[in-house]
Amino acid sequence: MGGNPTREVDPQEIKSYPVGTDPQANFSPPAFDFGYSVSPNGLTEYKGNAFGGKLNGKILVTRYSGGKDIIVLTPGADGSIVEATTGIEGFTQFSDPLDIVQHPTNGNLYVAEYGGRQITLLRPNEKGVSRSVFLQVVGRP
Repeated sequence: MGGNPTREVDPQEIKSYPVGTDPQANFSPPAFDFGYSVSPNGLTEYKGNAFGGKLNGKILVTRYSGGKDIIVLTPGADGSIVEATTGIEGFTQFSDPLDIVQHPTNGNLYVAEYGGRQITLLRPNEKGVSRSVFLQVVGRP
């Protein structure tokens, strides 16, 4: 990780390391830091013109904790993340989302929710996104 090279806050520092501990020689910081106690789980790169083309080339990531939503990351030409968007209507208030996939033909999104024991379907519509339960697990598997 990032060691603890200075008394200042350092990228990816390990606070329990003594000040002056350098990062490992091959350490490279992540393209995006989701923050403390956030669990980014599933991700997909959206391809297509559904959702008005606004998601094409974006990276969609489910956040299991510390969000319970889908964060939309915009990659730059060099692979860095140049924008992170949250709070998109239809992409919030999931019950512990674990994974996300895109249907390759129609562009619909499917979100697996651990807490809700269901798969939620996200479809584009005139107002943005419509949500419906695609599959719900009843009883214990």
